[in-house]
Amino acid sequence: MLLTMLPLPLSVAPPISPSVSPLFCSLLLSRNEYRTLRQAVIDMVLATEMTKHFEHVNKFVNSINKPLAALEENGGNSDEESVKSILTSPENRILVKRMLIKCADISNPCRPLELCIEWAGRISEEYFAQTDEEKRQGLPVVMPVFDRNTCSIPKSQISFIDYFITDMFDAWDGETTLHPINTVQMHFTFAYMT
Repeated sequence: MLLTMLPLPLSVAPPISPSVSPLFCSLLLSRNEYRTLRQAVIDMVLATEMTKHFEHVNKFVNSINKPLAALEENGGNSDEESVKSILTSPENRILVKRMLIKCADISNPCRPLELCIEWAGRISEEYFAQTDEEKRQGLPVVMPVFDRNTCSIPKSQISFIDYFITDMFDAWDGETTLHPINTVQMHFTFAYMT
């Protein structure tokens, strides 16, 4: 976010390197396969942008969870072909990939407590540095809660779990066809932080 406020060119995905492109295109992938793979990777990285978090979660729930729940309600047992058609439509495959990368991206509270605490400190330090730099340059402070003089890292983690993680993991786990996320550690972390 800080980089978008500075008078610098915005970051964009780098162009295909002439030295890498022929390798992928001629030895491993065709040019079209490479472009498709590259676009999928870019799409998944962009899905981790937190300003679009609720949009992605809602699309996942509405396009995958609700139709699968309706299948189950209507038939008691949803037939395998109907489930497969929902999960493998091109649009829904993209939604599953986005949701999977989002879950992985913000899964820190599901890690063992020692790792969770270490990484919470690292991300907090990154946000503290951003807040410091915004103040230094006279820019609007995007995340005022991350003022190093007043921020409580445990409280910020609790808020993050409550606001972003719980509903997203519930949405992922609501679809039992997909591999469930172990949230036991997250609940332990939440209890420890409170």
